[in-house]
Amino acid sequence: MRPFRQIVNKEEGNFKEGTSWDDIYDLYRFDRKFRLLIFDAIERIEVALRTQIVYQLGRKHGAHWQDKSELFKVVCYVDKKTGERRTYCLYNELQNHIDGVWTDTSCCDSFKRYSRKYSDPKNPPSWICMELMYFNELSKICKYLSDRQDVVGIAEYFGIQSEKVFCSWLHAINYVRNICAHHARLWNIRLSIQPEKFSYKGEDKIWLSNEEVDTIQSSRIYYFLCVILYLLQTVNPNSKFRKHFFDLLEEYPNIDVGYMGFPKNWREHPLWKK
Repeated sequence: MRPFRQIVNKEEGNFKEGTSWDDIYDLYRFDRKFRLLIFDAIERIEVALRTQIVYQLGRKHGAHWQDKSELFKVVCYVDKKTGERRTYCLYNELQNHIDGVWTDTSCCDSFKRYSRKYSDPKNPPSWICMELMYFNELSKICKYLSDRQDVVGIAEYFGIQSEKVFCSWLHAINYVRNICAHHARLWNIRLSIQPEKFSYKGEDKIWLSNEEVDTIQSSRIYYFLCVILYLLQTVNPNSKFRKHFFDLLEEYPNIDVGYMGFPKNWREHPLWKK
């Protein structure tokens, strides 16, 4: 309801004149359908990311790379609440996740088939194990690989020359994915986890100009949508994401996309016209 209230001395006042319950409910319905649209796009990116992780790491480190501890960094950090020094090891997290499948009485069919035929190595190959991983863990794999060249190869597949930018994009996508999964408000939030600014130097993909990247608000959902559109050029070039988004705005014409960080004349940008 807040976008429909008057602001008086930085405090919320009465509703703006002419506001109806239908206006408020339409905004709620828009946000719900908007989250579903974003979730669908993220699903396609997630499948492509999992595929590239399995393919590229498997080609370099073998079919069971997830069981090689030396491929993952151990990170030391200070606990913000207690001030204690701690360590984090993604390898242990992945192994615990896989072990949890073995102890689950409803163990997935692919694990059962593997165990009937093989006893060594204990765990199935990566293309089976990675099917169990959530987007969060796929993102962490890219972040905590010891050899950063492994990440560079995956990032370059998606047209990103910086592994630092790539990992920040994955982190932000996982954050927004969780918002969608838990049915929280998305359309006009300020992102707590923001995708880093990116300057594209190639010619085969459409992206924002350097001036646009400098002036855009990465905390707003507009920049996140641009990130999604950029990745979909690789993942699903024939995606109808733009059309579905335009259809959604047509269905709810009173939505003010300015609250989402959209600049003027955004519809004329090549990223949205393609």
